[in-house]
Amino acid sequence: MNNSLAKVFTNNFNTKMMKLLHFAILLLSLFSLACSNDKQLKKTLISKNKSEGSKNLAFKSDSKTIHIFVALCDNKYQGITPVPEKIGNGQNPDNNLYWGCAFGVRTYFKNSKEWKFLESRKFNSEKLERIIFKHATKNYYLVADAYDGKFIKESTLDFLNSSSGKAKDTLKIGKITIGIGGNSKLLAYVGHDGLMDFQLNESFENTDKQKRDVIILACYSKKYF
Repeated sequence: MNNSLAKVFTNNFNTKMMKLLHFAILLLSLFSLACSNDKQLKKTLISKNKSEGSKNLAFKSDSKTIHIFVALCDNKYQGITPVPEKIGNGQNPDNNLYWGCAFGVRTYFKNSKEWKFLESRKFNSEKLERIIFKHATKNYYLVADAYDGKFIKESTLDFLNSSSGKAKDTLKIGKITIGIGGNSKLLAYVGHDGLMDFQLNESFENTDKQKRDVIILACYSKKYF
């Protein structure tokens, strides 16, 4: 890969989406293993957001945050064409296709020379792990959350609520506090396109007139998002 995603983040946030092509192609090639192309998927409704991203804490800082929401690949709970059992276990981040595998989010950024790994936080809830990085030369932070594949609905809602500015939060790292969720400058969703499986009965309009860059790496995302 000639143009690494880590290198891209050093550029202006307003042009990043045009420069993520190589990483997007890589991930989408992985998604093609798990996307269901030949069956009608059952529709369900979500009545409310039970996820963690329900706070609305406005925050200003000189640092910029990239927040990535990852719905772990899950053979059991997602409407996907099954992948090998080990990488399709949505309750095991370490071996998951989108997290711990060779080109999963956690492995990719840990191997990047542009990002310094700060810490990993484990959870026993809808989120299973959070990883935090600091850029090697810029005042940028990257936070990635791995959601249990069973809770793909919640991860999708958290991403959309954050992208619209509904859900804002902060994160303390040592003596430093950074903005996450809707306080981030760039938000990304990585995983199966859950909107192929379920509907959302909420709207996600911008609530604070703040511009945020957004990346969605999922099957048929243009049609469903």
